[in-house]
Amino acid sequence: MFDESKQLLRRAAHRLKVTVSGRARVLPDFVIVGAQKAGTTSLHHYLQQHPRIMPPASKEVHFFDTNYAQGLDWYRGYFPRESEKRVLSARLDAPVLTFEASPYYMYHPLAIERMAADLPGVKAIAMLRNPIERTWSHYWHEHRKGQDALSLEEAIAREPERLAGEAERIRAEPGYFSYAHNHFSYLDRSRYAPQVQRLFDVLGRENVCLVKSEAFFADPAAETEKVFAFLGLPAAGGIDYAPQNVGSYGDRISAETVARLHALLDPDYQRLRRIAGTGFDWFEPRPA
Repeated sequence: MFDESKQLLRRAAHRLKVTVSGRARVLPDFVIVGAQKAGTTSLHHYLQQHPRIMPPASKEVHFFDTNYAQGLDWYRGYFPRESEKRVLSARLDAPVLTFEASPYYMYHPLAIERMAADLPGVKAIAMLRNPIERTWSHYWHEHRKGQDALSLEEAIAREPERLAGEAERIRAEPGYFSYAHNHFSYLDRSRYAPQVQRLFDVLGRENVCLVKSEAFFADPAAETEKVFAFLGLPAAGGIDYAPQNVGSYGDRISAETVARLHALLDPDYQRLRRIAGTGFDWFEPRPA
């Protein structure tokens, strides 16, 4: 009840901010679009420490997926005032950027096209984690919160049934929210190839930065500096690269389940390597 009251107060405060200054606020220059459970919270934390990046009021705004009906002024309410951005840019004598990170965007059936329409020329950053590890992490996140009582093996077996028709309904009814599509898409969200191809096709390959999560976890400074370079920013010192939002897991996946996931994901994995390059080399492709 207390958390619900706090959420209502935050929403009321946001509505007031939008009413008073919505149109005086900027829209983001770049967006972290996914993938869920791939390190987006850590990347968001590191990027916002750059002196030429102004953070949003909230990491996950979820405008282009679940809040699109609220309108652009509502979205602007999460970003700095245009005057604030202009003053900081003048003080630094260099352009200043702002951003947000909503990891459902990359997978949502309408989000990327909405971004392209409302944020022309926007840059997108997508983090790609070992698809088997991402599937397990996503499942455990839902299971631990009591949102899915099935075992991983049962959830994977029932995923086609749970997701049947949901993406099509979202496209047909833009205001529809699919709980199953958002929460139970363990395997389908780990099929990166169609998601990456869509980013390239809709936003332009030159506007998309792909980050391999394992490289990012191993050397966050080096990988974050590559993102800065993609954004046209110099490297920045003094950034706290402590890991963020590190989850804990139950029992590890059995070897049999790993082999099953490998077989289910391998066609997409091979396609991804053709689209994005062989650097995304989490496991050996199975023989054709």
